[in-house]
Amino acid sequence: MSSSSLTLPHGSHSPSSSSFSPIEKQILGNKHNQPSLKHRKGVLGMMARHQIDGPLIVVLAILGTYALFPNSFAKKFLFFQHYDAATQTYEKAWEDLYFLFFWVTAFTFLRASVMTYVLMPMARRLGATTERTILRFAEQGWICIYYSCSWALGMYCIQLTPTWNNWLIWFHTDQFFDSYPLTALPVITKYYYWLQFSFWVQQMFVLCVEAPRKDFLAMIGHHLVTVMLITFSLTLNVTTFGTAVFVSMDLADIVLSLGKCFKYIGMPDSICDPIFACFMFIWIYTRHFLYGHIIYAWTLYGGDYCSRITHFTIIGLLLTLQALMFFWLWSIFRIVYKMFANKGGVVDDRSEDEDQPDTVPVHVHHDSKHQH
Repeated sequence: MSSSSLTLPHGSHSPSSSSFSPIEKQILGNKHNQPSLKHRKGVLGMMARHQIDGPLIVVLAILGTYALFPNSFAKKFLFFQHYDAATQTYEKAWEDLYFLFFWVTAFTFLRASVMTYVLMPMARRLGATTERTILRFAEQGWICIYYSCSWALGMYCIQLTPTWNNWLIWFHTDQFFDSYPLTALPVITKYYYWLQFSFWVQQMFVLCVEAPRKDFLAMIGHHLVTVMLITFSLTLNVTTFGTAVFVSMDLADIVLSLGKCFKYIGMPDSICDPIFACFMFIWIYTRHFLYGHIIYAWTLYGGDYCSRITHFTIIGLLLTLQALMFFWLWSIFRIVYKMFANKGGVVDDRSEDEDQPDTVPVHVHHDSKHQH
């Protein structure tokens, strides 16, 4: 078998599996691979198997309808309504949920297709040789691409507000409620915010259909809290807070995913370890120091703009998110300890157990000529 191809799990050539397609063999072939099997039953299994073609049909249907009938209902899925030309802003409206639906669907298609047809072939060309490393490279590559775009756009949006301070301390904490309530948002901020909302809702789907990591419960808790905070920020018209949270969280993920990609293609520790050290500094600075400024601002001023129950609910969610960040910070310190103790370089400490073989996600296709 070619070293650049994807391997099938052991046992996938049993007689009972002969009626399955090549992709189904990879999913069902190993009886010990329970997490993959568990998360691909019923409706979720069907959705996992059609992460490319299913969303593509929906996206093309909406785009085609809009192309043929520009003033039809399809327009609501692609553009926000209630534009105020005088202020060049979009007012908040329930129709915004159509945009959310479209981009949750679009992100599902984009992630699966980019991983399958761009990042996995790239991983093979760059030297990844096992199914595990090819898949991990694709996952982290997608994260790196998305967060690089979202962080750059988010920083542009936050610098349009009085909240922006400087590159040392990003936020003026006393300006988070400037122009409250923000029922109308500038065009670029409106699209940025709802694209982020769509991405995080889509990430919930990803967690449900793919094999869980060791920190699955922490991840699902993190995603739930994030989606709740986004929903509250839109409902309470405090999207400046939300934008600040986004930019303080995204930067560390860019560096971490880049370092992991280098690790998966066999780059030496002399390159990967400095990237990880940079990641550690950025993580502590953005997710604890800068994010701490955001929690402080809401705690100090938020009670003047909402009810007592809402105020303390938001504080609870913000602190829960910070607690999860400390949980992962402890994992980072463990990785550093192992790195120096074993001199083995950076290891993804939250991946599945090594003795549990990964399977290629059901949306990932490869040429059957590479099979055994």
